[in-house]
Amino acid sequence: MAYKNRRTDHKVGFWEMWRDVFRYSLNKGQFIPALVAFIIAISILKMPSEDVSKLIFEILAKLESGYLIGYAVGIFSLIGWYTHSRWQRRLIAREMQRIGLEKSQLQNEKLNGKIKSSQ
Repeated sequence: MAYKNRRTDHKVGFWEMWRDVFRYSLNKGQFIPALVAFIIAISILKMPSEDVSKLIFEILAKLESGYLIGYAVGIFSLIGWYTHSRWQRRLIAREMQRIGLEKSQLQNEKLNGKIKSSQ
């Protein structure tokens, strides 16, 4: 009842967004990559616009010439590893759930329903 007159509408700005990103990354164990992304974003925002365009063109030129191909392969490998491990975790969780349900059904059949559920 004390919260009846409390305002729930508020604007989410740039710093609130980063606060939420850091909080979520701490919960998921991804704080260091989020911090690096934040530092890169701030440094790009603080650069003059001419330097940002030079930086982008320089990165694209090095990608075309093959100097950064190792970094690109590394990043794609990391993304592939992450998606594959996520897929495997989901697959294993489904299989464990299926096995648990099958075990419970067999126990109920063998014990004529005398076993109680743990849920």
